[in-house]
Amino acid sequence: MSNTGLEIQWDGGRARVLEIGAMLTDVDFELEDGRTINPLYKSPWLGEQLPQATPPLLKHLQGEWPCVPFGARSSAPLRDAWAGLPLQPEDVSAAWPHGYGANHAWSLSRSGPAQITAQIHYPEDSAIASLSRTVSGVSGQPAIELTLEIHVRRALRCPVGLHPVFRVPAEIGCLSLYTGNHGLVWNYPGDTGGESAFGGTYPAEDITELPTTANGTVDPYVLPYAQDSESILLLAQAAGKIVLENRREAYRATLTWEPEKLPSLLLWISNCGRKLSPWNGRNRALGIEPICAPFDLGQAFNGPDTPLAKSGSPTSVSLTPDSIWRTSYTLSLAAMTRT
Repeated sequence: MSNTGLEIQWDGGRARVLEIGAMLTDVDFELEDGRTINPLYKSPWLGEQLPQATPPLLKHLQGEWPCVPFGARSSAPLRDAWAGLPLQPEDVSAAWPHGYGANHAWSLSRSGPAQITAQIHYPEDSAIASLSRTVSGVSGQPAIELTLEIHVRRALRCPVGLHPVFRVPAEIGCLSLYTGNHGLVWNYPGDTGGESAFGGTYPAEDITELPTTANGTVDPYVLPYAQDSESILLLAQAAGKIVLENRREAYRATLTWEPEKLPSLLLWISNCGRKLSPWNGRNRALGIEPICAPFDLGQAFNGPDTPLAKSGSPTSVSLTPDSIWRTSYTLSLAAMTRT
C-alpha cells in the first residue's frame, strides 16, 4: 500500500497529505522573518519494524487527521462516577482506534497546486457511508484551511473529533498554551497508558485547580513538564481558538475551529509517560483536539449517563442521511520576537 501521499505548495508554505488517515504532515510554514517552521509532530518510531497487528494509525502516527468515530474501545475499567456505566451500541467502524477512516487509505486528488481533496468509503455494514476533506494553503499566509464532511447511510449519534498533534521540544517549560474562555475542566477517568500529571476525575472550574500527582507545582499550560507523565484533559465549552507559543523557536501557532460543531477541547499531553512499545518512554507530543465526544472513550460511552453528558457537555454529533455534516478549521503560524 502506497503511503507517500500528495504535496501542496503555496506562497505561505508546503505540506503533504498521506493516504493512510488522510494525515496532514510535513507542513513547512514560511514565516514573515524568512524562517521555515514545521510545528507538527512525527512519532519517533516511524520507519521502525512494528508487530503486524499494530493498527495503521499507530504505525504511521504523525501530523493531523480526522476521527470518525472519535475514540477507541477502552479495555481498562473507569473510575469514580464513570465506573459501571451502561455501554452504548457501536458502529462497526469503531472497531478501529479513532475510526475506520484513521486506519485506511483515502483516495487523494489535487484540486490545484495548493489544495488536496481526500475521500474514503466506509464498509457497507457501517452507518457511515463516507468521509471527505480538503486541505488548502491560504494564499499569502503561513496558514492551512481544512474541511471535513461526513455522509451517512442511516441515522446515528457519533463522537467526532479532529486530531492535530504538535511537536514538543525537550526543554522544560518552553511551550505555553492559551485556551481562551472555557467551561469545566475534566481529567481523564481511565488508563492513559502512563502516570498522569493530574489526579482525581471530578471537574474543576479552572485548570489550575486540578490536583497534581507530581512533587511541587505544575502549571498545566506550560510544557513540557519536568516529570515523565501521560495526561488527558477535556475543556468543555471551548472558545474555538487556542494559541501555542514556542519560545524556544520563537513562533506562535493558532488553531481555530467551529465550537458550535465541536464544543470541547481535548488536550493529550504525552510527556515520555508511556513505557510500552512502541512508545518506549520517548514520546513527546501535544494533541490539541477539538471534539464532540466523551474524551476518547468512543461510542460505548456516548450515552446520557456519563458525568460529561449530565453536566450539559455534548458527547456526540447527530448524523442523518438527508444532510451532510460539515465543519472547517484553520491552522496558522506567526513569528514571535526572540527573547
